[in-house]
Amino acid sequence: MKLLKSLFAIALFMAINTISAQSVTDKWKQLGNFHELMSNSFKPSEEGDFKPIKLNSQELVTKVDALDITTIPQELRSPRLESVLTVLKSHTKSLNELVKSKAPDAEIMREFENVHDIYNRVVYVCEQPKK
Repeated sequence: MKLLKSLFAIALFMAINTISAQSVTDKWKQLGNFHELMSNSFKPSEEGDFKPIKLNSQELVTKVDALDITTIPQELRSPRLESVLTVLKSHTKSLNELVKSKAPDAEIMREFENVHDIYNRVVYVCEQPKK
């Protein structure tokens, strides 16, 4: 029962996060493109299929590089967002390097989860009121 409640709480959190991400990614097309590719790669990995991550790691780098100051919608811009984007870019490139070096799947998955978590931080920062 406890496991069921935990799974429900996680599913609810993910659903709320997805709803929030939709509005940010609607405003910022390049972030939406990154999220779509990341999401399509993540789902199969949850079932042990790492092929999409490995096939898409270079494209993720291309998409994360498109997330720069010139593409951020004015209402989302902040120094904090720029800082978190720098971290996202670094981890995405690190993921690609792990894939290129044929690192173990567990290591690739750990870094991919980092990328996913940092992406969620980007969305969170975008949703915070500007002061």
